[in-house]
Amino acid sequence: MTQTQFLLLTIAAIPFANCLFARLWKDIPSLANFVNKLSPILFLINVVGLHGNIKHDNSYLVLAEAMRGISLGFAIDEIALIFLFLLSFFWLIFAFYSQSFLQIGEVKNADHLKVFFVLILAIVNLIIISKNLLTTLFFYNCLVLICHFFAVRFLHKSDTKISRLFTLLLYLESVFFFLAIVATYKFTAQIEFVNGGIIPQNFDQTKHSLLLALYFSGLFLSVLLPCYPLYRNITLNPLVIYILFFLAYGFSSLYIFVKLLNFVFGFKGFTLIISKIGLNFFEWIFLINIGVASLFLLLSKNLKSSFFYLFFQQFSFVLFSVIIFVIFGKVKIYFSLFSFFLSLTLIFLCIANFALYLGKLKSSKLEGHFYDLKITAILFAFGIFNLIGIAPAVGAVEKFFLIKIIIQKKLLLSALILVVNFLGLSLFAWKALFPLTRQKGQPENNDSAKEIARQIDFDSNLILTPLTVVIAMFLGLIFFPFLTNLASG
Repeated sequence: MTQTQFLLLTIAAIPFANCLFARLWKDIPSLANFVNKLSPILFLINVVGLHGNIKHDNSYLVLAEAMRGISLGFAIDEIALIFLFLLSFFWLIFAFYSQSFLQIGEVKNADHLKVFFVLILAIVNLIIISKNLLTTLFFYNCLVLICHFFAVRFLHKSDTKISRLFTLLLYLESVFFFLAIVATYKFTAQIEFVNGGIIPQNFDQTKHSLLLALYFSGLFLSVLLPCYPLYRNITLNPLVIYILFFLAYGFSSLYIFVKLLNFVFGFKGFTLIISKIGLNFFEWIFLINIGVASLFLLLSKNLKSSFFYLFFQQFSFVLFSVIIFVIFGKVKIYFSLFSFFLSLTLIFLCIANFALYLGKLKSSKLEGHFYDLKITAILFAFGIFNLIGIAPAVGAVEKFFLIKIIIQKKLLLSALILVVNFLGLSLFAWKALFPLTRQKGQPENNDSAKEIARQIDFDSNLILTPLTVVIAMFLGLIFFPFLTNLASG
């Protein structure tokens, strides 16, 4: 066994070991918290080790093989390495943030929530290091199954028709994904990831279009329909929304999509497919979805529901921007991905702080709370402004290159999508930030409110974690050339 293969097994095992020891030591909180914080650090150290060995020896490990070309296994490449770094970053952020959040909020079933988070992260990790399409499908189905139990426990609170319909929709996606893999194997006689794509550029247009439709449906059907009515009457806990929709769904599906672009279709092949089908077709899909999500976002009644709809709006937008950048500026797709991942994480952390504060006050009104939670409010505004593209961070660079491409290529529908996204976010920013800065009368429990605010806004875990995300937004600009060189091999 080579060093790279050993590191792959270690990376695959660390999250599961975290789940095991956290459950064994649940009655010893100090020891369980130590394990929860140590595990992501060990994970990151091993990912760094993978980076140093990726080109030195065998970068794959076969677990089981039914026949030549049909196997389950792990492998590492440059794109997987970037997403592993991102995953370790989110794990570290969550591990430190959740300790204070769950403790101050006196959240019930906190131990179960942490275990479910690490278990979902463990499966997402296995998806990232999957060797081929079959392994990816296998672990994607495992993720859907775990998400069902997580949704029943924390999202719907019981096994209802809506929860079963939610799971059925995800399994319907996996059916399309399975059909796409079968079609890929039938058309190309392989399912291994190949740099530059396994589908030849002179491929039949009908087959090309069929594969693209199947893969798109297999990854994004529940977002692009859209299916917002399925998510009514759910528990809008920011941590639950972040784990289930951002990490389990958004992060994993975007990774698989980028992997497909590079190792199945190839960037040139994908550009050829889009040119034959017509970019306008996809632009209309994204315009409708971003418009509908923006409407739900503006009609949302509180910050927690706003984060829920903001995710769907920005998920559609990041898909749109990735496709535009793949066609006209390949490496710039990472600007879009980093902006989406970091901005949504920052906004989640800030909304969770607000929710924690309002929960302790037993209030639902945001008026004037900027003056109580100044640091949280400023970071919250920064996250929204980064999505809009007016904050001095990675989001501004993404919007700059996107606008430049749209103007140079005269993409009118894409320009309209950009305007709708800008207006939706700007109106949401006004709706969310204006009440925060509105002066309020002195409440009867003003001293108690100030003490709670101080406890939240100056807690090292609750504030240093969002500050770390902001720093990452700036560092992303500095290290972007390194990351793009890494991704391009």
